[in-house]
Formats: sequence, structure tokens, C-alpha cells
Amino acid sequence: VQQESFLFSDTVYGNISYGLREIDNNRVKEVSEIANFSKDVESFPNGYDTIVGERGITFSGGQKQRASLARALATDPKILILDDSFSAVDTHTEEEILKNLRAFMHNRTSIIISHRISTVKDADMIIVLDNGIIAEKGSHEELVALNGIYADLHYKQLLEKELEELN
Repeated sequence: VQQESFLFSDTVYGNISYGLREIDNNRVKEVSEIANFSKDVESFPNGYDTIVGERGITFSGGQKQRASLARALATDPKILILDDSFSAVDTHTEEEILKNLRAFMHNRTSIIISHRISTVKDADMIIVLDNGIIAEKGSHEELVALNGIYADLHYKQLLEKELEELN
């Protein structure tokens, strides 16, 4: 799932079930729940039969990302790669999605690429790249204790969050 999602001029069902041999309405709804997209779809005039404009023009950035995540989950992946795919989603929604993904991806592999610490903090292994080179690796706690690049980013993002909450 990439940061810039591509959606087709088709129904929501058609976009989420793209890549499946058969459209399974229950599967589409299940993965929409996991991607925290179902509430949005239910608010659309025609629900899952709503036509998505070319390249998802009728959706917000976060809706596009969540629809693309649902599409990826519908294929029942053994490996899921998320490339900054929550950048247009607020942190509360992101937390809900990540909680849902933990259960769905149990005993599978997830590779999550993100600039947000909140997205990767619960990963088994975090790898910090600096100019394309592995600079640090470890768990969240280990990297914060290391007091390097990751810790600096972590504390900056905590400060940003506190400042947002004050406004």
C-alpha cells in the first residue's frame, strides 16, 4: 500500500475487490472494517455501490489510503508492505487501524515504512535509515535508550503532539 493510492473509476466494491477472482461482499466489508473505512462507506449515498471518481477524485487523502489498504487486505496477503500509507490519516484513526492490523496480520509479515514514530513503535524490529544506510535498529525502547536519530525524532514528535493538544 503506497502513500499515493490509485483508485479506479468504479464502485467502492470494485475498487476494494480488485485482484480477487470473485467479488465477496462479506470479505469487502470485513477488510473495510479493519482499514477503518466502513463508516465512511456507510455515509456515502450508495454505500459500497458508490462510484469512485477517476483516481479517487471524490475521496479525501485518508479515504484513498484506507480504501487501498482494504484492497490489499482483501487478497489475504502473507506479506504486507505499507509505504507511508497513513500519512493522510489522523493519529487516532491510525491507532485504530494498527490495532486491527495486529490481529489480522498475526503470524504474517508486515513491513511498515513511516516517518511517524506512532506508526512503528510497536514493531518487533525498527530499522532507522539515514541517507539510505542503516543507522540504528532495535525495539522502540532500545532505540529511545540509544539516544540517537530515532530518540530525537521520538521526542520531537511527542513535543509536536503536546503543542497540538494545547491549541
